[in-house]
Amino acid sequence: MGIPLYERFAAMVERLPTKAVVSAVELERQMLEDDLERKRTLPILEARSIMAFASFLEDPNDALRWPSVHVPIEHMAFYRATVKRLVEAGEMPYETAAYFDRAFAASISKAA
Repeated sequence: MGIPLYERFAAMVERLPTKAVVSAVELERQMLEDDLERKRTLPILEARSIMAFASFLEDPNDALRWPSVHVPIEHMAFYRATVKRLVEAGEMPYETAAYFDRAFAASISKAA
């Protein structure tokens, strides 16, 4: 059995230079959407989690209009660390971290 989808995704993002993260995550989202459209078998919770994170990175301001997004709590620390990395590198505005917490509040509160 291969490496789970989320673990492969996280390992890829960690290896990327910061400037390449947002575009690579967006490409991953597009590939997952294509797989779903073609009815390819995917771990659906992991795919939805990755697609939600990609959508957030594409437009953090738009995430404020989302209903709270649920992703597995195991993914939250990595997503938050990635957002922090992007903010610290100047790839995303400072307020992106607060937008992240608001957009993914449902997952955060579910863990508490």
